[in-house]
Amino acid sequence: MHTLKLAEVSIGSRNGSAQSRLLRQTKLFSSIWDISELLQLNCSEKQEMNQHNLQFHHRRAKAGEPIYRLGQLFESLYIVRFGFLKVVLRNAEGDERVLSFPMKGNVLGFEGIYCNQYGTEAIALTDCELVVIPFKQLLTRDDACRELEQMIYVAISRELTEGYAGVSLSSPLKSEARVARFLDELVKRYAALGYSSKEISLPMTRRDIGCYLGLTLETVSRSLSTLATKGMISVHREKIHILEPKFLHLFHSSLPYHQLIAKDHIERPLIN
Repeated sequence: MHTLKLAEVSIGSRNGSAQSRLLRQTKLFSSIWDISELLQLNCSEKQEMNQHNLQFHHRRAKAGEPIYRLGQLFESLYIVRFGFLKVVLRNAEGDERVLSFPMKGNVLGFEGIYCNQYGTEAIALTDCELVVIPFKQLLTRDDACRELEQMIYVAISRELTEGYAGVSLSSPLKSEARVARFLDELVKRYAALGYSSKEISLPMTRRDIGCYLGLTLETVSRSLSTLATKGMISVHREKIHILEPKFLHLFHSSLPYHQLIAKDHIERPLIN
């Protein structure tokens, strides 16, 4: 376990090791086996997969760069190799709603399958790299592509299932509870990649978090301060230290707050 820092997942970061940067610069393609590992799917037929010579290009993006735009012709799916992004919807007035924050192993762009154009925008929050999967190639009758197609569909199903948790984060809870649950879910995602569950760096802005949770920037900042005051976290700019992970986790329950405290025998002051 180690602490996740933005430098570890950004191309050419000042604090990234020279060896890591060199590795990222020289690896320009991914095999089917590379993709299966990236998606964290249990595939037992490694030797058979390695016999396929299919290679998929990588695409690099700088922080702030769009991967695709709303309404753009759908041609490819993308798998995040490293870095952080946000997927957003915009209305005619330009108002933004953040739908998700993809990171390593997440699949992007699958909403474009239905009407042959992307229904969202994906924007890099940090320098990042993605594996490009041309959709027409995925639909060929080649055995290797059929294996990849199955993996992609499983990964998409997982994305949709995890997306339901994001919907619940916007349920009618107090703002502190929404932010606490957001942090708890983010910590779990980092931990699944082998990073520390005690300290994280937020790649997104407070405004992005608000656009995801249905809160204003000021409310997000105030909620973080409240959680820090209550001893659950400490905040230093983008760095968040998780001081009371179990307490933070209690916000997943729909029980009233005072019942949660009594149930888990945690002596904590009530959030007003």
